[in-house]
Amino acid sequence: MSEAPPTSLRERQKEDRKARIIAAAKRLFLEAGLEKITMEAIAEIAGVSSVTVHNYYGTKSGVLLALVAESDRELLATLEGRLAGQCESLTDLVLRFFEIVCAHTQTHLDKAIWRQVIAASVSGTEPRFGKLYHELDNRLASVLIREIERLIGAGHLPETTHPTHLGWALFNLQNARFIEYISSDAAAQDQCRQHLSNDLNALLAMATPAPAAPPAT
Repeated sequence: MSEAPPTSLRERQKEDRKARIIAAAKRLFLEAGLEKITMEAIAEIAGVSSVTVHNYYGTKSGVLLALVAESDRELLATLEGRLAGQCESLTDLVLRFFEIVCAHTQTHLDKAIWRQVIAASVSGTEPRFGKLYHELDNRLASVLIREIERLIGAGHLPETTHPTHLGWALFNLQNARFIEYISSDAAAQDQCRQHLSNDLNALLAMATPAPAAPPAT
């Protein structure tokens, strides 16, 4: 089996420049927000030209999206290690998913940056950002869909369950509570998790048939 060719000096230099740009952007997004920073400011801190930043990422939103993409790659790896095959109920699955996402958010991007990400994804000023952000959501929702398929195969859910529809419904539900969590620095993860648990309990109770009434005597 042949070994992969060594990374060229030019490729290493390019990856180093990208890493410096991302680190500089993260610092500036935290300090000032998307609207108040410039490509020139990102370039100055990163030690590259503004043309280089533009060539790699196009716009400030493109840099922000690169931050999200980097974070999501790590999040998907974390979900694979800490979620896959470990839950035997929908409630446990969604709550664990939510906990992992919230913990990852705090250690990788911070609530302030995520508020900017959500705002940019729905503003409509740059359609490319919304499209690519939706693609990231697709990859996250696919984690829930895959786990629901496993629960069906293990007999924990009815065979008539539609994994894709249910997976997206549950992803959107937990995403609403995720937005609640990041909307304020004061919002506590435990409180938002309890709200999500209440949502799930209410919905699952509606989906469970009521026991048949005993025959009249």
